Amino acid sequence: MIRRISAGAFAVPAIIALCSSLPAGPAAACNRMDGCIHDAQLENYGMMHDGRMSEAMRSGAANVEAFRSAGTTVSRQEQPPSKPRKRTAGLSGR
Repeated sequence: MIRRISAGAFAVPAIIALCSSLPAGPAAACNRMDGCIHDAQLENYGMMHDGRMSEAMRSGAANVEAFRSAGTTVSRQEQPPSKPRKRTAGLSGR
């Protein structure tokens, strides 16, 4: 019983130390006073002026068109031909 308690007492600080040493991800990436909006604006400006944005837009449009054309052919192949429904007689007790 004492071994379990002592193992837990050593494990908890070790886990806390391990977790605190891991990076916080995108939240820790920017630690400036004014934030990282200027970096995003500069990247956007650069992409517009060196052609990367136009290339990305063309690539995206081509991907959307390919997805739509593949989706319509697949959906046409998967759907069985529709059968006409029989009309049922209306209420004849009126």
